[in-house]
Amino acid sequence: MKNISKFFIIKLKEKIPKHISVTDEVASILGLNYDAAYRRLTGKVIFNINEVVLLSKTLDISLNELFEVGESNSYLIRETAPIKTLNDFYGYFESLYNELAPLANNDDASILFGARELPMFYFFNNPLLIRFKVFLWFSILKVTPLNNRINFKDFLITDKMIESAQKVGKAYNKINVTEIWSFGSINNVLQQLLYLYNMQQIDSYDAKNICKILIDEFKKIEESTFNINQNTERKFELYHNELIMMNNSMILKHKNKLHFGYPYALLKFFIIDNQKACRAQEIYIKEQMRHATCITNTSSKEHARFFNHKYAKIEQVLAIIDNEENKPLFL
Repeated sequence: MKNISKFFIIKLKEKIPKHISVTDEVASILGLNYDAAYRRLTGKVIFNINEVVLLSKTLDISLNELFEVGESNSYLIRETAPIKTLNDFYGYFESLYNELAPLANNDDASILFGARELPMFYFFNNPLLIRFKVFLWFSILKVTPLNNRINFKDFLITDKMIESAQKVGKAYNKINVTEIWSFGSINNVLQQLLYLYNMQQIDSYDAKNICKILIDEFKKIEESTFNINQNTERKFELYHNELIMMNNSMILKHKNKLHFGYPYALLKFFIIDNQKACRAQEIYIKEQMRHATCITNTSSKEHARFFNHKYAKIEQVLAIIDNEENKPLFL
């Protein structure tokens, strides 16, 4: 505790301009008199946790850096807010947007994304896909009791929530991004779609439309990777890793400072600001790129093979739905 207090006082003095009295500034921020602030700065009285937080926020002192003093292998983390109601998804989209917005249209910013499955951001370009994604999360997280289960056609979300998700998608599409997809990146969503279809929670009409929109999304990705030199809005690279299953972790870089998002449950992320941990994760993800094929810069043959495989997977699901529709009904 003594080392932390001493370190904090040093940081306070570094953050407050030389021409300003440190004691006066601390007293002003905390609403204390001069003597009370002086006793804290001389170590006679220890700052309480509320005072540390207030001073850190006001003077932009990293709490991670503060509480990691003497603990080289430990660090503080933030976590995303829990989702307990349907309305909480709106808050999730807004917090995600707040993380991404500073990186949009910024040459000093980038994202490195190790994707286990098709990144959620591709669902945010279309209202039907947004509703489908939220419906999946809604069902898996058991936001509603099982006996109150509803079908997809009866599942409605507000325009406000759709607009918030679209805002996230637009921000992501303006950021320099490198994505590494695992070998089964499309399988998960298609399996989920078939599961809901077989459970009769989604009808053939909506299931087919979702498949067709997914094909359209893949065509956009194909176009963006094939005509990479014509894309002036952002730098985008896509890798395909057939060896290692990635884990949907993201490294956000802004002005050479890293932030690391690591999933530990559905829609639950640990946000890590510790630069040592972030650099280690960045090195790990980049190491996986050595085992991956760069779809952006590969040959036309390999490029077509990669995307045709994705289209074929979706077409298989469409064929299954068609065959199910054409089966005779027995009473």
